[in-house]
Amino acid sequence: MIGSFTIVDGHVHTFSSKEVSLKVLQSFNKIYNIEFENPGTGTIDDVLSKMESEGIDYTVMANFASTKILHANNKWTLEESRKHPNLIPLVSFHPDMEASFTGLLHEYISEGAKGIKLHPMAQGFDPKDKRLEGVYEHCNDIAFPIVFHCGRVANARLNSFSDVETLEPLIARYENIPFVLTHMADGNVDDVLRLAQYYKNVYFDTSIVISGYPPIRETNEPSWLDDSIPIGVINEIGAERLIFGSDYPWGSPAWDLKRFMAMKLDDDQKKIILGENAVKLFLNRTYN
Repeated sequence: MIGSFTIVDGHVHTFSSKEVSLKVLQSFNKIYNIEFENPGTGTIDDVLSKMESEGIDYTVMANFASTKILHANNKWTLEESRKHPNLIPLVSFHPDMEASFTGLLHEYISEGAKGIKLHPMAQGFDPKDKRLEGVYEHCNDIAFPIVFHCGRVANARLNSFSDVETLEPLIARYENIPFVLTHMADGNVDDVLRLAQYYKNVYFDTSIVISGYPPIRETNEPSWLDDSIPIGVINEIGAERLIFGSDYPWGSPAWDLKRFMAMKLDDDQKKIILGENAVKLFLNRTYN
């Protein structure tokens, strides 16, 4: 905790070892032309250590992987969350997985999954693929959260699969799914205001766009550098629509928390964004 605030980092990527972390970070950084130094490794020990030193109560593991190892990666994520109850597990899907998606989703939920993370641009699939309809329908039936990567990565855009225009039809169709769009919908203020107005089931995570980490602020075009922008957005759409997230180990929760705590927001707004919304979405829910 920080003071009386429960802190939840709603967007963190975790890896099973330093070797795996190094391989993933090097590959991802090369693909997306990320030249700044990662502030950590994202191993479980690294994340837990950062949580203790920075006052973070819970971390949401927003993991995904290549299709071949996606199921195994989901199972590992769930296993780590059982070992460490302050790690909240999301699972991922890909249309090319050779399995019954609804069966897998039931299995994952029974093992503790608290939501789904999809990164269509990096995973290389159209999120409107009909093979995923069963997943969306079941999530809609039980109001199971889905976190979508939204927008570019470090100014690189490999395809349109994570664009707002691609994701919006799903938000409109599945009204009972809480959808979290990462990176404040690619930092487009007009999109944030419009989506928040028209859809009650959409939330936005703050990662990268409302960043305090100097290398990101210096290199990422969509980042909101002037606090007046996020403060204006928050006052317009309500703190209830934002989830604090860092995108560690690319972003820095320490720097981001420092920025949020210094913003000219009232304590209730900060408490809602920094923890209460994520607790409601990912912790205070049960599924049969």
